[in-house]
Amino acid sequence: MRWGIVAGAALAATGLGAVACQPIGSAAGTSGTAVPPAATSASGTASDSQAVAAAYQKTTATGSARITTSTQVGVGQESLPITASGVIGFADRSAEETENLPAGQGAAETRFIGGVLYERLPGALVSRISGGRPWISLNVGALSQQGNGTIRQLLTDSPSDPSTVLAYLRGADDQVTVVGPDTVDGTPTKHYTVLIDLDKSVAGQSEQAQNAVHVLEQQLGSHTLPAQVWLDDQGRLRRFAVNATMKGAAPPTTSANGDISFRFTATLSDFGVPVHIAVPPADQTTDVTNLLNGNH
Repeated sequence: MRWGIVAGAALAATGLGAVACQPIGSAAGTSGTAVPPAATSASGTASDSQAVAAAYQKTTATGSARITTSTQVGVGQESLPITASGVIGFADRSAEETENLPAGQGAAETRFIGGVLYERLPGALVSRISGGRPWISLNVGALSQQGNGTIRQLLTDSPSDPSTVLAYLRGADDQVTVVGPDTVDGTPTKHYTVLIDLDKSVAGQSEQAQNAVHVLEQQLGSHTLPAQVWLDDQGRLRRFAVNATMKGAAPPTTSANGDISFRFTATLSDFGVPVHIAVPPADQTTDVTNLLNGNH
């Protein structure tokens, strides 16, 4: 559910899915809750539910933050770990991250600006995707409903807009459980488990956002998504964690029986940090939007 996973979708779209899916470890542990609830968990009060639902506004009101993410994608018996760190701008929905890719593929850089996703590929992959140019770009809003269905599903289920993950908090319903006090990178927090109503999370949002959630619901087989959140004493989100399985999202060439499992954790810090993200030079960028739309 991380926007950076779009890079993996782009690789698969150009025939490099086998590279990204080579065995690098066991996928055991990629289902269930991301962090087992503590034995002292207790049903939350109405104020706890309100605190979780309000965390989206209180977090985005800060304008920006540093973000670190950890994603574990399970495809069959294969496990693909991706870690990343960078900054996120809430006001203009921008982000920049440096990613450590699995299977020794090296590091990549992701930028999201003005509705366009830019990915700087490791040197070994540049010539195979972008003809030697270091960057590829995806105009996410211009993706059609046709083209490579598997890749479209991955793109749809992995929000390119970095604020989308936070927006899920708007769908927090009354099923809030207090795990207890905890610390996140030294900051005191309150740890909750919540059940997110996905339809509620996009109520009143754009048609594209609602369609994306509907596809996600189809692949989850549910209109709800269990998650865990950690809020600081100002009600801001410090950590978000989720585990789920997307049905039928795996490329048919894999041994995944059609399913992809993922474990995703995002940690926020340094609220209000300056964010300055530049669009890569046009002569160093290859637009792959048409490729994903099935146009050559």
